[in-house]
Amino acid sequence: MRIEMPTGKRGACGVKMMGCFLVAMMLVSVPVFAQLNEDAVEFDEHLGEIVPGDIVLIDQDGNEVLLADLVDKPTLMSMVYFECPGICTPLLNEVADILGKSRLDPTKQPFQLFSVSFEPKDTPEMARTKAENYLKLVGRTLPPDTWRFFTADQENVDKLTAALGFKYKRAGKEYTHPGGISILSPERKIVRYLYGLSFLPFDFEMGVYEAASGTVRPTTARLLQFCFSYDPEGRTYVFNLARVVAVVMLTSVAFFIAFLIYTTRTRRGKEAGPDGR
Repeated sequence: MRIEMPTGKRGACGVKMMGCFLVAMMLVSVPVFAQLNEDAVEFDEHLGEIVPGDIVLIDQDGNEVLLADLVDKPTLMSMVYFECPGICTPLLNEVADILGKSRLDPTKQPFQLFSVSFEPKDTPEMARTKAENYLKLVGRTLPPDTWRFFTADQENVDKLTAALGFKYKRAGKEYTHPGGISILSPERKIVRYLYGLSFLPFDFEMGVYEAASGTVRPTTARLLQFCFSYDPEGRTYVFNLARVVAVVMLTSVAFFIAFLIYTTRTRRGKEAGPDGR
C-alpha cells in the first residue's frame, strides 16, 4: 500500500527542504568568500569617505607634513615602495606617461600627484631620487610640486592604507599589493579609483575634474579587479580562476533553487485546482 502525502503538505515540505538546502549553501559559501577576501591584496573601496587629515607624511626633504596641509586641490595618490621589483615601476611609468600626454595644465586646473611609500624603511633621499627620475619621464615642464614622493612611519602607513582601502602583505623580503590610484577631492574625500597598470588619459582627466567638484563616481573597472589578482612570482595580474568559478557555481545553485521553488509552487497551484483545493 502506498501512502501519499497531501498535495499542500508535499509542496510545503519541498519548499522547506529547498530552503534548508539554500541556507546550507550560503553557510558553505561564507567561509569561501571570506577566505578569498582575506587573502586578497586589493583595494577595498571607500568611496565618499574622508581620509584623516592628521596622517603625517615625510616629504623629499625630510620634513614632516600633515595630510590636511598637503591636500588642498584634487590629489591622485599611488601607494608604492621604492625598491619594488614588481608592479610599482610600471605603475609609476604609466603615471609619468599619462601625465605627459594629459592636456591638463596644473596652473589652470590645479591638481597634484602623491606617490607614498608603504615601506617604513624607505627614506626621503630615496623619495627625492624617484621624484627626479620620474619627472624627467613626463616630457613636459610642470610646477615643481605637481608630483611629489613621500615616506611615512609604520603607524601613519597603516592609517593611510586603511583609509584608502589599500590591502597589501609581506611576501618574504618583498610585498604583494595591488596597482592603482586613489583620487581625493580638496576635502580629502575619495571620489574615484583607477585600477591596474594602464589608464586612459580621459579617465585621468575626468578624475581630476570630479575631484575638483567632489563628485563621487562608481568604479566601472571593479569587475576587472575582482576577476584578476596579482601574481607575485610573475609580477603581473592574472585571471583568478578560483574566484570566478566560485561565484559562477554559487550563482548557478541560487538560480537552480529558485527555479525549483517556482516550478514546485506552479505545480502545486495546478493540482489544487481553480477553487484552491
